[in-house]
Amino acid sequence: MNNRCAYAHPTKRMSDTVLQIRPIRADDIAAFKALRLEALRAHPEAFGSDYHESLNAPESMWQERIQTSLDNAGRIFLANTGDELAGMTGVLREKGAKVNHSAFIWGVYVRSAYRSRGLGERLIRAAIEWCGEATLRSVRLTVVTTNLSAIRCYQRCGFIETGVQPEVIRVGETYHDELLMWRRI
Repeated sequence: MNNRCAYAHPTKRMSDTVLQIRPIRADDIAAFKALRLEALRAHPEAFGSDYHESLNAPESMWQERIQTSLDNAGRIFLANTGDELAGMTGVLREKGAKVNHSAFIWGVYVRSAYRSRGLGERLIRAAIEWCGEATLRSVRLTVVTTNLSAIRCYQRCGFIETGVQPEVIRVGETYHDELLMWRRI
């Protein structure tokens, strides 16, 4: 499998759409916020954040997310078609002397019109490449156990299962388990 990622090769033709994987910029705030809210609304079982809480969060919360990415404490990657954002993921370096050798991937989302084209894998590989550039040793993520396509994507990117956390996400009266996954950089 090719371990080169989209971060190093930012454009790829997918059907009639050219998609670029790139780090977020300060001027992406409105599009990023809309994409993140769409993800939370469409798939509440897949995210620890709540749609209504995020919708009502102050603008400063969104600005801080982007600023963390710009400050090199992590990175948010966007899949950009030129006309709209097609997907996103974030990676955040752990803080503290004992854990700052690792990072956590969060917020993976691809709009339905762009799924089944390898875009999720390109986003994850960009995050992994950033971890390598940041000289991290490992990266982790969690995924709801019922999201089989995401689990297969993460496995293709070299992640292995390390356990299950039961009933992590609650949507209404339904509880969802999360699969813990890890990979060495």
